[in-house]
Amino acid sequence: MKNPRNTVGQTEQVDRPLSMRERAKKARHEAYVLAKERRKSDPRTIQFKEKMKQGRREANAQAMERRKNDPTQIAFKEKRKKDRQEANKPAKEQRKAGATAKKMAERAGKDARLKATFRA
Repeated sequence: MKNPRNTVGQTEQVDRPLSMRERAKKARHEAYVLAKERRKSDPRTIQFKEKMKQGRREANAQAMERRKNDPTQIAFKEKRKKDRQEANKPAKEQRKAGATAKKMAERAGKDARLKATFRA
């Protein structure tokens, strides 16, 4: 059943009627595709999906409002913010030090070029 019977080689096709098994397989596939199309365009299904979407949106909005006004959530948010700031401090200082060193190196290079041009 893995290879259809009416294929001789990779490209050649033999004209013969389909076997009962192949006809049944083809009919099942066509029925599946037709049912899938009907479900996709069924107005009740579309209405149900829209209703579910709206319900999820409303539930999410209510949850957001609860989290906004809940003192434990507010405290948790502040704690996370403070933790992020503490975690970023060393990286920020390292970037500053690197930028300062780069500027100093550029200035030293410029000074050296200026001295070389005035000496010559």
